Amino acid sequence: MKFRKSFAVQLAAALVAVLFLSVVLLGTVSAVLPAFGYLPILGMTSLSFAPWLQVWETPGLTEMLWWSFFSGMSSTLVSMLLALAFVSAAWDRRFWYQAQRWLSPIMATPHVALSVGLFFLIMPSGILARGLSAFMDWQGPPDWQTVQDPWALSLTALLVLKETPFLILMLMVAIRQLPVREILRTGAGLGYQSWTVWVKLIWPQLYLRVRLSMLTVLVFALSVVDIAIVLGPATPPTFAVQVLNWYQNPDLEFQALASVGSVLLMILVLAAIGSIVLLERLAATLLRGWLTSGRRGSGEGVWRCLSIFGWKALLVVFGASAFMLLIWSFVWRWRFPHLLPQSWSFRHWERAWPRLVEPLEMALLIGVVSAFLALLISVLILEAGRRSQIASPYLKKMHRLISRTMYLPLLLPQLTFLFGIQIWLIRSGAEGHWWSVVFMHLLFVLPYCYLSLSGPWRYYDERQTAQALMLSGSSVRAFLQVKCLILLKPLLASFALGFAVSIAQYLPTLFAGAGRISTVTTETVALASGGNRKVMAVYALVQILLPVLMYGLMLLLSSRRIRNRRPVRRWV
Repeated sequence: MKFRKSFAVQLAAALVAVLFLSVVLLGTVSAVLPAFGYLPILGMTSLSFAPWLQVWETPGLTEMLWWSFFSGMSSTLVSMLLALAFVSAAWDRRFWYQAQRWLSPIMATPHVALSVGLFFLIMPSGILARGLSAFMDWQGPPDWQTVQDPWALSLTALLVLKETPFLILMLMVAIRQLPVREILRTGAGLGYQSWTVWVKLIWPQLYLRVRLSMLTVLVFALSVVDIAIVLGPATPPTFAVQVLNWYQNPDLEFQALASVGSVLLMILVLAAIGSIVLLERLAATLLRGWLTSGRRGSGEGVWRCLSIFGWKALLVVFGASAFMLLIWSFVWRWRFPHLLPQSWSFRHWERAWPRLVEPLEMALLIGVVSAFLALLISVLILEAGRRSQIASPYLKKMHRLISRTMYLPLLLPQLTFLFGIQIWLIRSGAEGHWWSVVFMHLLFVLPYCYLSLSGPWRYYDERQTAQALMLSGSSVRAFLQVKCLILLKPLLASFALGFAVSIAQYLPTLFAGAGRISTVTTETVALASGGNRKVMAVYALVQILLPVLMYGLMLLLSSRRIRNRRPVRRWV
């Protein structure tokens, strides 16, 4: 009986993983064929290179590709360096535990809302320019192009602000697998400064463990659309935004151009990943002599202070961006160069709320359902992986393959395979329904839920379940009443993370919703394209509050459960 249950769990997990993988691959392949003129649903039945020639003739194509590549590569490398520096400076110190408390609200903040807040912070009439006007004697906003600049600097800054906390979290998980204390003690005994030990011995090991996470950050930075609309270059835009413009063009012939653009975007991602590999080999060659030189290092205090200052600056910019949303949502009159508004009003909330109710309800429905399904599937796959460790080497290898499959949607540009999946949704008549949007969101929510749960599930002591099994005689009861309750806090945190990821999804909602399903995120991006700034601040603030409130609710539930410690009813 025990073997049958284990086999059933393994089979269910394998089927889910195969379905997950096949959908992503099918979407990718379906996006490639229209790039060569084959799209029967629009009457295109012959292969042709004409769409590629049209794309190559697009004005500003080189600039779009270059600034996309520049913003993606630079933001990823800077974020990785800042994350490594902070971990080195704060490990086992007060800032280490402070960061663990701040990472959740930062990661829960949707990047669209954060980009709107940063927009209000650095725009020519923003709070920074108002603060400088007292020293510069400005009577009007300076002629600065600080947002939507042609060099993609504001976009790069937002990507660094958003992705550095994610990489810090991944490093915090990876560092548990290393004997850091012993390595530092050995280095100190040989006369090395701790900072030198970190860079020479610990950084290379940490990098290998978070390399895949860094590549997901790179892919996201290269293919992001929503924050590029808010902060990215406008003339010409980033290449991902241009592909979306082709997709939204009412002329159906542009669908072939959009398909070519999605394939070209995937090629750009592959080129960026290849550049990372080349940089790794170049660094290994150039730094080999320094690593083995025996130099003990100097200036440790300076590096440590700079690293902590970088983390504090990130927190300040994050807090200031969120605070600007709060201010602009209640501003009625705010003339430049006054530092504070002259008058306040609730009219923007009163005007926005009737139109906000429906997107808010839809965002809550899609977010809760997709996060719940992702949590169930993650638990199923992780439990199958645990049983495969004791079953057979073949099942163990299969689970390892399933685990790597979870990264696939994060390592491909969203536009590439979402375009192909949308073709199948149109053919099946499933486009424009809320459950199809849930399915699209699940492709991105599931990887994050799985990754957040994999650590606690791996370190759980199975002897507690074994004791519960001997006392109850039911594996289902032991699993639900012992293991799930012990891991209740990680389970609730994973659900909150999945909900936050779902709230932030823009392209999956746009492709699967067909304009009939709108959420707070889609409405915020639409307002960012040219709407009222004050109403846009209301939408962005609501978008921030949704995941923050969910995190607070999950924290309250877990704390009450731990505090009460009441016996569980025998309902199984």
